Amino acid sequence: MAIVRLDGLLQRAEIPVMRIFPNSSVFCLAAALFCTLPFEAAAEIDILSNDRLIEAAKANDLTSAEALLLRKHNVDVRDENRRSALIIAALNGNEDFVALLLQFNARIKTADKFGNSPLYYAAAGNYVEVIEMLIKKKADQNVQNRQGLTPLMVAAGEGHLASVQMLLDAKADSSITDFTGRTAYDWAERNKRQAVIRFFKTSGIGS
Repeated sequence: MAIVRLDGLLQRAEIPVMRIFPNSSVFCLAAALFCTLPFEAAAEIDILSNDRLIEAAKANDLTSAEALLLRKHNVDVRDENRRSALIIAALNGNEDFVALLLQFNARIKTADKFGNSPLYYAAAGNYVEVIEMLIKKKADQNVQNRQGLTPLMVAAGEGHLASVQMLLDAKADSSITDFTGRTAYDWAERNKRQAVIRFFKTSGIGS
């Protein structure tokens, strides 16, 4: 059962891990955890809280990251929030770090425990260079997080016109609704993002 707390656009969903103790023997907790992972096979993921690549991503330390990757370090390792180095770099708008990870074939189709993708975070931060790089690598513009929010919705709700324009140019679907029934236009209207509202209307989107 999911316990969902709505906090505006950057909502979080806390998904409890079920612990099962049949006949006093403990089932594998890792297996119970991995069954909730979005997109990726559990066998292909390492989850480490103090991994060196994760720490380099948080510090935007390109030199250390490149040295690790040249030594065949797992580019898709994730932290305790299931954030890969690519998600962390996109979240912080570190375009050079994103470019480095993409050079080493970092997984694009990934999300953290909240269901937020690298493209979602880039759109939330209005990091248009990162958005462009991810789109060129075929990132899914319409992927929804655990509350049904898409990158376009968060960009519209935050009033990031440049990100909205770039996502729509890449054929993001403005008709998708989140789990409350709101579209990207609705989020712009709800948060009174007038520039985005005007752009939507001139583009034939919304009322």
